[in-house]
Amino acid sequence: MTQNLNWTQFIEFADKFIETVNLAAEENDYKRVLASRLAVVRDELLAGDPAWHPHFIRALRTTNLVNYRTIGAMDKLDDASAQKLESLLTRFWSGEPTTEKLNALVTGFKELNSRELSDGIATGVGSVLLMAVNPTEFPPYRPEAVRLFWNIIGFDYKDAVRTPQGRYDAFLDVLDQLRSELALAGLGDFDRLEAQGIMWTVINADPTDEWASQDVVNFRKWRGDKAAAAEVDLSTPAATIAPQLEAAGRLILESGFRSAPSVIDGATPTWTVENARELVRRSELDVGPGTFMAKFERQLQGASRGVVLLAAELAYLQVLPLSNVGAQTKVARIEKILSWIEQDEVPLPPALQEGLGAEGAFHGGVGFNIQVAEHMKWLSRLVEHVATQPMSLIEAALSDPWAFRDITQSVPDDRPMIRYSVDYIAWPGYLPPVVKRDHRTEIWHAFAGVIGGATGRNDNDEAAIAKDLHAIRLVQQGNSNEFVEWYSEPYLSQWRAGAEDSGQRAWLVRQSQAGTTMLHPWLGDGFVSTPAQHLGSPTPGSNLSQIQAAVNKGYQHIEYSERKLRAMEYHRFLSIMKVDDFVLTAFEDGLYLGVVTGEAHYVEDATSRLRRAVAWQKTPISNEDMPAPLPRLLAEQGSVVDLTEALSIITAWFGVEADPDNETEVVAPVAQIAVVPHLKKATPELAGKLHVDLEHLQEVIRLLQTRQQIVFYGPPGTGKTFLGTAIAKFLAGEEHSDHVKTVQFHPSYAYEDFFEGYRPAKSQDGNVAFSLEAGPLRRIADEAASEGNRDKPYFLIIDEMNRGNLAKIFGELYYLLEYRNEGINLQYNPDKVFALPPNLFIIGTMNTSDRSIAMVDAAIRRRFAFVELHPQDGMISGLLERFLRANGKPSLRADLLNALNNEIEDTNRDLMIGPSYFMKPHAETDEGLEEIWKYELLPLLEEQYFGRLKRDQVREKFGLAAMRRKAARAVGPVDLTLLSVEQVLDGEGAEELEQLLTDSEDTSS
Repeated sequence: MTQNLNWTQFIEFADKFIETVNLAAEENDYKRVLASRLAVVRDELLAGDPAWHPHFIRALRTTNLVNYRTIGAMDKLDDASAQKLESLLTRFWSGEPTTEKLNALVTGFKELNSRELSDGIATGVGSVLLMAVNPTEFPPYRPEAVRLFWNIIGFDYKDAVRTPQGRYDAFLDVLDQLRSELALAGLGDFDRLEAQGIMWTVINADPTDEWASQDVVNFRKWRGDKAAAAEVDLSTPAATIAPQLEAAGRLILESGFRSAPSVIDGATPTWTVENARELVRRSELDVGPGTFMAKFERQLQGASRGVVLLAAELAYLQVLPLSNVGAQTKVARIEKILSWIEQDEVPLPPALQEGLGAEGAFHGGVGFNIQVAEHMKWLSRLVEHVATQPMSLIEAALSDPWAFRDITQSVPDDRPMIRYSVDYIAWPGYLPPVVKRDHRTEIWHAFAGVIGGATGRNDNDEAAIAKDLHAIRLVQQGNSNEFVEWYSEPYLSQWRAGAEDSGQRAWLVRQSQAGTTMLHPWLGDGFVSTPAQHLGSPTPGSNLSQIQAAVNKGYQHIEYSERKLRAMEYHRFLSIMKVDDFVLTAFEDGLYLGVVTGEAHYVEDATSRLRRAVAWQKTPISNEDMPAPLPRLLAEQGSVVDLTEALSIITAWFGVEADPDNETEVVAPVAQIAVVPHLKKATPELAGKLHVDLEHLQEVIRLLQTRQQIVFYGPPGTGKTFLGTAIAKFLAGEEHSDHVKTVQFHPSYAYEDFFEGYRPAKSQDGNVAFSLEAGPLRRIADEAASEGNRDKPYFLIIDEMNRGNLAKIFGELYYLLEYRNEGINLQYNPDKVFALPPNLFIIGTMNTSDRSIAMVDAAIRRRFAFVELHPQDGMISGLLERFLRANGKPSLRADLLNALNNEIEDTNRDLMIGPSYFMKPHAETDEGLEEIWKYELLPLLEEQYFGRLKRDQVREKFGLAAMRRKAARAVGPVDLTLLSVEQVLDGEGAEELEQLLTDSEDTSS
């Protein structure tokens, strides 16, 4: 191919790198070493030696030429895939090496794993395989770097990249042109491997200190570096959070990386391949149940001194930076491990003790405790990986933070949280103590603007993100030399404000999906999944509308309602679920619990395409007699169900296994369990205040405790609302009087008023739109269910309950009134499941005078306990007498009330009058009684007797004068006079009483 390429400036800058960089040490030597190792693997494969595969994987992991995820995709294979890989490589490596073989190789790789072995990546792997045969003719190909190289020199590669062979042949042709240009410039004769090293250095390396400052500016501008790269010196360390802790951790890492004797005893080699493999082997032994430390002790029984010392060093690194584990616990854990060394007492050196005593750098959360065993295995793999690296790479890692993270990132079976932690310990001034990957990307996105924009291509570009985070720290730190704490203000709200992260959550993911039982793969391989066969690949963190669009596109074969449900579940799995969340799944009569340890990602597996890594507890928990609200939550529909309402219960279940040694301090408060609060007993003071018998009050409270919903019903004036409110406020407590709310039903009242409905509202742009607004029941239910309130009683008083259309008002909530432990989907919010909190009590009142209570259907009667308040029976019988006696008043009003109700007769029981009419202050005078009769009682009775008695008949039969006469005949004059008892006993008093009665009758006629 012949193109006029822009070589002038490339050669100019290549010249400077050739002068200032040892290209042989930095670029060429390790590639030749890898080629020789792969040549041995090739011979083993073609000779039929089964050791070829582990040697192949181990060789690839000694460099960064192949992405660690890609290596993992070729490492963990089932038998069929392993045989396919062997067949692919056998055909490729047989005979003479040619680029023509790349097409078939890449096609085969994509069939193995199209995600981690895409066209460009698989072509790069093929180039490494060719390099094993002849490294100077077939240098390694890196798709992103090569594409950037081509863009810089102006090479039009569109036609060349249609096939893997075309892609690699074009790369070789341009390298040959580079070799010619270098020779023409008098820079030397280079083979293809050396030219590839020069190309890679110019594209990726930073200028050294030997460059003139203007040359650096010109170079970065030519290469297209971000402007901030020239303003922020990435070689400058940032302020750190815990220098004493960091120095102690660095001691262990430096000693281990250099294969020096243990820093604990100063004599025993620990960081060896043999010790690391033995530690992994022992950590996988099944030694029965127990905490991590109890099992670890049994696993290390009889281990060599070097293995136990290595275990202590790795446990030290694992627990060292945690702020949620106290110093005493940290020291005790390491000293406990050291005590397992046979026939010797090995003390922990003072420098290491001081490191453990320092304040921690970050809160590890549940993840660090649950995953101690997995973290120890990863650290063991780190030891093995480091022990196989050439000393040049080791020294580079100990002198350059970016070289260090290259080594840790290439450790097999990645565990990001512990990897980020080790990176921080080694290089705290460059790699921050942020161990959750989603937090790192959120911080990166939020603050990239301060460095002129992100340099990383996407959220998976960890190397660029790490450098950007360091640059961000330096800019935000400025000249203050103070540690930049992104988990505190003013930074926290800036990067967490738009996130859906609302703290730790809990999830149910059903393991029976698409007809396949997933429990055993989940437990065995440490993940949780959902099929997502037709979802496409929306990125983690996508919003609901983006995921809905992907579902609508991929699931056109299912109904729209099902598509909506799928989108909601995938949104939960992809974007709301976070690392450190609890996950639960049910199998037969047990519940299996785990902690999410990884981000959502896709794999090529039709039964479990969308996955998250999970650290599972292997012992199930019985699902019998589970506390509320778990039975209700577990019965909810869907494959991914939010169980956060039961977070406190699940946290308690994890307690024993989550705590490695049962001594870890728990910093975060445990969430409250939603329970029916124990209501306090009625007191004599309350009974006296309400003028009600104590036992009657206690009976009502017992009904509330057991039924949670009661109705006071009775004639008008019986104090239904007053008593209900007074009892509720007593039970809520004086300090929580706001926990009692009142609402009144009426014929136009509806579900939208009572629970929730759409209301017109002004939007932020000034336009009128409809928004979903909560009604009184929804508001008090949400308040009662909120953290901090779940153990406190709340009361909703529904006044005049029978005046409303109850079926219209309650709607689907009828179900919840009977099944308090269940949840239900709401008509205006079908994606949400709502349940009445157990600490919410409902007290209704119904007036029997209009006979509407007779039409209350059986459904509402079954859901409430009905308590009658009748003036002549039960709780308020004699209430007016007790009220008058307590207040030192004569019994006239009580006698008049009794006379009136006796006249109404038992056949009209619901029409009788309650005492509250006569408990008002103005009822103490004759004028007040006249007004009560004239304006309140007689109009009510006229309405009740309409059609049966004429108006005059009602007044004659029930008028005040008639009632006075009946009261006098029933109880005698003593109760009607204001004279003293002594006056009544003599004749003169009797005459005066008779005259009083006569005068009273005359004035009342």
